[in-house]
Amino acid sequence: MAKATSTAKSALASLAILVALPALAEEAAHRQLGPHVHGQGTLDIAIEGNKIEMELIAPGMDIVGFEHVASTDDQKAAVEKAKAKLADVLNVFKLPDAAKCKTETANVENRKETHQPGEKDDDDDKPGEPQHSEFHATYTITCGAPDSVTGMETAYFTDFAGGQLLNVNVTTTKGQTQAQMTRAKPTLDLTGVM
Repeated sequence: MAKATSTAKSALASLAILVALPALAEEAAHRQLGPHVHGQGTLDIAIEGNKIEMELIAPGMDIVGFEHVASTDDQKAAVEKAKAKLADVLNVFKLPDAAKCKTETANVENRKETHQPGEKDDDDDKPGEPQHSEFHATYTITCGAPDSVTGMETAYFTDFAGGQLLNVNVTTTKGQTQAQMTRAKPTLDLTGVM
């Protein structure tokens, strides 16, 4: 009976990990402008079995060099080019070849952030109006040899000139860890988290 309870607890923990990222994505879709820090993005990673779920949120300034909603043809083209680059997740976030990973899904959006009524911004003092844009990407990756996922290297900082720092949150069945990837250290050690 104890083994069945342990298996049930493991299954519930696994389910919680897989459910967490969509909930975070939904929350991000509805969030209002909070502390806006250029140069800093967030990368959430959930790993279970052979599946890796990732969510990236980054200010528009970091990705395309402007934070307002694209209005000119050149700006719109820059947004589309950036979305295409971000959609190629295994080029932006490189996993070891030995892990035999492939992209199952990649969804990249350019979203508007809005002010709460009464808030002001240096760029525009009209509360409730869209002020900034951010990039939001979600990915599902499967790996043929998940035990070989011992690290990750990113081209994010070379692909996107404004990116300076990614705050990384990793969730696995073993627990949660936090790390940072930067221009000076564009790697993430995943040894022992599987």
